[in-house]
Amino acid sequence: MIGALLRLRLQHSSSKGLAKCSLCGAVETQPGTFPMVVGVGRVCINDGMTKVKCEACGVEVKLITSSKLQGKTLCLADYMKEVEKFRQHIVQSFDEDYEPAVSILERAYRDAPAGYTLLAVRRGRNSTHLWEAEYEKSEIFQMRCS
Repeated sequence: MIGALLRLRLQHSSSKGLAKCSLCGAVETQPGTFPMVVGVGRVCINDGMTKVKCEACGVEVKLITSSKLQGKTLCLADYMKEVEKFRQHIVQSFDEDYEPAVSILERAYRDAPAGYTLLAVRRGRNSTHLWEAEYEKSEIFQMRCS
C-alpha cells in the first residue's frame, strides 16, 4: 500500500506549462519533472531530496516522501494515520465462514474504531457469507441525531 501511495504522491504535473519550485522558485526545464509534495506544492529535485523530520514520530525522511498536513510535516505512515482520523464513514467486513454471525455482531459493536459509532451491521452486497459493519464519526452522528 505504501508503494502505491508513494507512486501516487510522486505523479508528475499534468499541466502543459512549466512548474515553479514552491521552495526556491526554480522553473523546471521540461513540463512534469517537479514532483508534487502534499501541502507544499511542486518542488525541484534538489529541494525534494532535503531531509525533513516527521513531527509525529521523529523519523528523518526526504521532503518528496513527506506531507504537510495542518501545518505539520509528516512521514507517509503518520500522514495516512492522520488522514484516517478525518474519515467520516468506515466500513469493515467480516466473514461468516470464519466466525458465527452472533460473534460478528458482538465484535462489530465491541471493537468499534475509537471515535466512531456503529450505525449498522448487514449482509455484504450479493453475498451469502460476508457481513459489513458501518461506522460514522461520533461527533457527526450526534449532530445528525440531536
